[in-house]
Amino acid sequence: MLKKLFKYEWKYFWKIPTAINLFLIIITVIGVISLTSPFWSLDIAGMDIMLGLSIFFYILAIAAGSIAVTACIAIRYYKNVYTDEGYLTNTLPVTARQIILSKLSIGMLWSLITSAVVLISVFSLVYTAILSYQEMDIIYEIVQEFPGFLKAFKEENGISFLLFLLIGLIQLLLSTAFSIIKMYTAIALGQLFSRHKVAGAFLWYIGEYVVFEIITSFIRNFRVPSFSSGLFSIYISAGFYGSFSDFLLPSMLSSILFILIFGGGLYFLTEHMLKNRLNLD
Repeated sequence: MLKKLFKYEWKYFWKIPTAINLFLIIITVIGVISLTSPFWSLDIAGMDIMLGLSIFFYILAIAAGSIAVTACIAIRYYKNVYTDEGYLTNTLPVTARQIILSKLSIGMLWSLITSAVVLISVFSLVYTAILSYQEMDIIYEIVQEFPGFLKAFKEENGISFLLFLLIGLIQLLLSTAFSIIKMYTAIALGQLFSRHKVAGAFLWYIGEYVVFEIITSFIRNFRVPSFSSGLFSIYISAGFYGSFSDFLLPSMLSSILFILIFGGGLYFLTEHMLKNRLNLD
């Protein structure tokens, strides 16, 4: 049944995020074509202002696209679970866990797709700008210097770059899931309000943000995971690290541990609210 829910969720949800990502791709292509044209090298009054405005509107479009996809994920969950659609969704022969996981999976997938599109877009424009104005192929430079970079990275940080990427990928996936679960939990808790449930969900989300910012600040400044002789230990820190290598791996691992603990707690709270405190009034 979970597989069927996944297919249904994808079929229902794909259109708007696809349109948003196509928009981001189109403005990227326009930006690349614009940067390769001789227009920006013309001696025209106000050219710097025009360039600045172009960059501003590009950043605004990228930010708006990312926020729009996130908003779609939250709206989809709210409408399909807690509005009139919820009467049908919650009478299906599926569990609350299956409902949440199907929506979480699709939400994560589209969040990651959008993030990839944004990264490729930014890289494409930066690469085109450097190639056009400095005649330097940064991809060629990266390929040439990459073996030396791998060796230096391991010597400096004590781990291979491949392991760093693997841990980073795990952190990215968990962070994406955590950001979505926070929205789902806020929506679930917002249903406790007898009126203005959307506003209530928004207030809960702000509350979550503030609480987790305080917790992460405390962890970052006082307790940081460290490796000593291959053994995991916890030591008291005043927020000072000897070098970047002392901070890199402990920071990533502590972030993963934080997400597993608090993300898991929020997930089970969301599931509990859906199973036992469902309110579709």
